[in-house]
Formats: sequence, C-alpha cells, structure tokens
Amino acid sequence: MAFGLAQSVIALITILAAATFWLYFLYMLSGPDERISFPRDLEQIQNLRGVLDEYVANNLSYTVLFFSSAYLYKQSFAIPGSVFMNLLSGALFGVAKGFILCCFLSACGATSCFLLSKIFGKAVLTRFAPQRIEYFRSMIEKKDSEKDLFKYLLSLRIFPMTPNWLINMASPLVGVPLDRFFLSVLVGLAPYNFLTCNAGSALADLKSLDDVVSLRAGLGLGLLAIGLLNPMKLYRKLKS
Repeated sequence: MAFGLAQSVIALITILAAATFWLYFLYMLSGPDERISFPRDLEQIQNLRGVLDEYVANNLSYTVLFFSSAYLYKQSFAIPGSVFMNLLSGALFGVAKGFILCCFLSACGATSCFLLSKIFGKAVLTRFAPQRIEYFRSMIEKKDSEKDLFKYLLSLRIFPMTPNWLINMASPLVGVPLDRFFLSVLVGLAPYNFLTCNAGSALADLKSLDDVVSLRAGLGLGLLAIGLLNPMKLYRKLKS
C-alpha cells in the first residue's frame, strides 16, 4: 500500500504521539519524579545516574523497561543522543550487561526506524532527500554479492561517514534486506557501544565527552573494526 506525503506525515505523527504517551505513562509511574528527563549534556547525565541508581536498587524491572523504552523511542524516531543513553547504560548496569543491552536496543531501534521508513517514509524522503537516496542506491547496486553488501553495511556503522539515522531510513527504500540490516547494526555498532558503555562505568570521572575516546581506546576500536571487516588482516597486523 502506497502512502502519499500527507498520509505519511499524519501516520508518523500518530505513531510518535502513541510512543510519547507510552513514555509519559511510564514516567507517571515514577511518581512522577521530576528529576527524570532525557539527558542533554554530561552534567545532566551524571545527575540522572544518581537518581536512577535508586530505581535500580528498588525496582530493577521498572528501570530496565523505562530505560529500554526511552532508548527505542530515540532510535525509532532518529532523535540524537545515543551516546548519553550508552553512557547511562554502562553506569547503571555495568559494562557487560550495559553493552549487551545497548547492542540489542540499538539494533531493534534501528530496525523499528527501518520499518517505519519502509511503510511511511518513501514519500517523505523522496521529497526532501532525493539525491542522498539515489547516491545510497547506487552504492548498494554496486555490490556484487550478499557478502559484499554486508561488509559495506558494516563499514557504514563502524566508520560513520553517513549519519546512522539516514542509513536507517534509506535502507528499505534502496532494497537492503531486513536480516542483513539488523545484523549489520548489531555487529557494526558493537565497538561504539562497548566504548561508550565502558566510559559510562566511570561516569563520575568524566570531565567531557572527549574523555570517552582516548588514544588507547581508539587504537583498540580500530583493531576491532579491522577484525570485523577482515579477520585475516587483523591477524597479520598482530603477528607483525
């Protein structure tokens, strides 16, 4: 079923409103606690961590549900700020659990954005970003095999030259299969998710977001990226 521009916009606004109502409902279950909000800078996230530590101790299930809903909300509707959510995840749940949770939520959230774009986004994107869509389509069509396509999708996540939100929205319109898309997000964002969750575990010591990427962590991230794209190349580098 094809949707026109007006129908697509109305449908997306309706879905956004329903998702916002769900978040508001969860927020009201907290009291409502006016200390809870989406963090927009490092100071806010450090303050929020102290608040949510109480919720983790008293009601872990509610905290995970609320956090997961907020994470999926931001990912599904391409709202910036994933770094803050990842830092918070590492701070609240620890590196290992926070990393696993962020990998799962980022893949599910991106897939939700993918599906929304597939159903309602064509009219909107072809109207407002036709050149970007056609460029992405030309790059996808150059891939000779599913293996090449997956490597390309993986590289887009590991080395984000193109915004993640645009990849999420454009992928269904240029013929990227859903299973390849999901797996490329799950694996390709793993280095970034690990780096930010690891930084979140020492959230109190962070002075700025620049502290998230140290030289040592950057080198480790580069090695991991090479290993994901070409394990043999990583092996030769380590051996030499």
